[in-house]
Amino acid sequence: MAEDTDNFTVEQENTEPRGLVPLGRIGAPRGAEATSEQFYFWAPDDQLVEKTQLIFLKSPAGRSSVEFYGLVSEVFRRSRRADMLEETDRFDGRPEEEVPIESRGVTYAQVRVLASRPNILSPPREEGLVYPAFEPEARIAYGVEDMERPMVLGLIRNGGEAVAGPAYIDLDYLLGAMGGHMNVTGIAGAGTKSSFLTVALYQLLHSCRQYALDHPEDSEKPQVRAVILNVKGFDLFWLDQWSTKFKEADWEIWQQMGQEAPAPFVAQFFAPQQPGSDHLAIAVGRSDVHPYSWALEDILRENIFTFLFSDGDRDDDNFALLVADIERLLIRESRHADGTPRRELRPDAPARTFQDLFDWFERGLSRDKEEESFEEPPDPAFTRLLRGQHHPGTLRRFYRRLRRIVYESAGIFRLDGLGSHPLNIRELEPGKPVIVDINGLSDRHLQRFVVAALLQQAIEQQTGPGALTGMHYIFVLDELNRFAPRGHSDPITQLIETVAAELRSRGVILLGAQQQASLVSARVVENAAIRVLGRTGGHELQQDVFSFLPESLRKYVEQMGNGEKVVHQPSFREPMHVRVPRPPWAMRKQEASGKPPEFLARAGAQPTATGPRRLPPLPFGELP
Repeated sequence: MAEDTDNFTVEQENTEPRGLVPLGRIGAPRGAEATSEQFYFWAPDDQLVEKTQLIFLKSPAGRSSVEFYGLVSEVFRRSRRADMLEETDRFDGRPEEEVPIESRGVTYAQVRVLASRPNILSPPREEGLVYPAFEPEARIAYGVEDMERPMVLGLIRNGGEAVAGPAYIDLDYLLGAMGGHMNVTGIAGAGTKSSFLTVALYQLLHSCRQYALDHPEDSEKPQVRAVILNVKGFDLFWLDQWSTKFKEADWEIWQQMGQEAPAPFVAQFFAPQQPGSDHLAIAVGRSDVHPYSWALEDILRENIFTFLFSDGDRDDDNFALLVADIERLLIRESRHADGTPRRELRPDAPARTFQDLFDWFERGLSRDKEEESFEEPPDPAFTRLLRGQHHPGTLRRFYRRLRRIVYESAGIFRLDGLGSHPLNIRELEPGKPVIVDINGLSDRHLQRFVVAALLQQAIEQQTGPGALTGMHYIFVLDELNRFAPRGHSDPITQLIETVAAELRSRGVILLGAQQQASLVSARVVENAAIRVLGRTGGHELQQDVFSFLPESLRKYVEQMGNGEKVVHQPSFREPMHVRVPRPPWAMRKQEASGKPPEFLARAGAQPTATGPRRLPPLPFGELP
């Protein structure tokens, strides 16, 4: 055993991997002991060691040797003085004084272990040589070779400005094989949540297209129908336009990610239908926008009638029972020959449109106020509601609520049933995302209704007999706290929780974001296999939902720049530090252009060479 150890030490002393100069040597004095999770190394004064830098080393372990890969979580400088009083005494309390003897302090770094080969849970030994890591080591540290379906999100940060190659996540953790969903947290503006989610979606679509080209024989190749919900302004209505802020430095980052020709999305756009119009969407600043709206029959057929009503109404058991009874009066359920459910209006339904339903209620409620001297009421169906132990007060409440919802719906509910354009994501072209505006709906409950309607379609498609093999419905949704708030149990919140907890294996995937994850249903956030953090406030980071984040990273996350993210995946021992490129597509109207940047046409724009890379600071401004 001693002989093996001695041989290892000699080999390490005399052999430098790839000619690299060591950064330093491991030290394990009292108070800085090495463990299986972290260790320390000291560095000479002529070596620069940076926080977030990647390192690797070899160390003996029993009779064999182990390769360790780590991330510098902090760098320290320690003098030989016991306290600050000795420091001032050395200069006699005068900062301009020069002394003939150097301080001879030491720089040392704390390292969090990312991986080891072979995989052992044991610390490295003191005095081992520590080397700077680059792309080959980064791939080992984050297990890229073990990923069945790696996808690039950006570049791995390797210190202040250096990078260590593409930053990969495993699509098996995003699309449902071993986990599902992605959740992003970050403060407004500096968190760049929307731009990051669009980059992730773009790379996902590209990955699926590339797989289809490489494996034309695969009948179950992954396909994506993507829905992007526009929740603020009309910023996302320009994703098919070039950004005037996209510069050559940004293009070079995309090149290093392996994306040779990044370009704007090819997409379709939908916005609420204008009140009083049968074919026009509300004004969003462009003309090629499709309207969407629903008639009563559309809503009943899609099984989303219950989502019309507010949380307070549905919490009332009597009101909820009345909603269910009215639905049964209007709709008949059966199954097609292939077993898929079929919902259609009853031939004897008392109403086929919202206006019919209001008229029916007005007649019934008016008759109910009269003297009970008549032999038969005007409508037996309405009598059945009364005999079903529904109090007239509850009936009037239902009528008032539904009438207000329809009349204040900004045009998305068609009173007379004519000119409706219900959204149907089952007919979307795979690979071509749609952007659906809900910001134009001033009532937050109406926004939640649209989200629920789209999710319900995907769920019914993917859980029924007609489920499409290999199909994934991807929903990009910011401001999750509006749609699945913590502590709520209404049907829409429950629907989103069901998607997060149970539907990943069926291909219904949520790419969600919020400023504060602590305000979102814990079931939604905790079921996201991929967790991403942009700059986030310190109070928020102390919440239990961020227990996965090492304490040493919390201060760093509070101070990150706009183009930086911390990415956690279940297979990572420590979160990955990622530099995300500015997208080539416009994130707001003010930067939208129909022409690509001039530098793309210049012959001098070439991909960056491979090898250890150093980039200029990311040219990010304020992004959504």
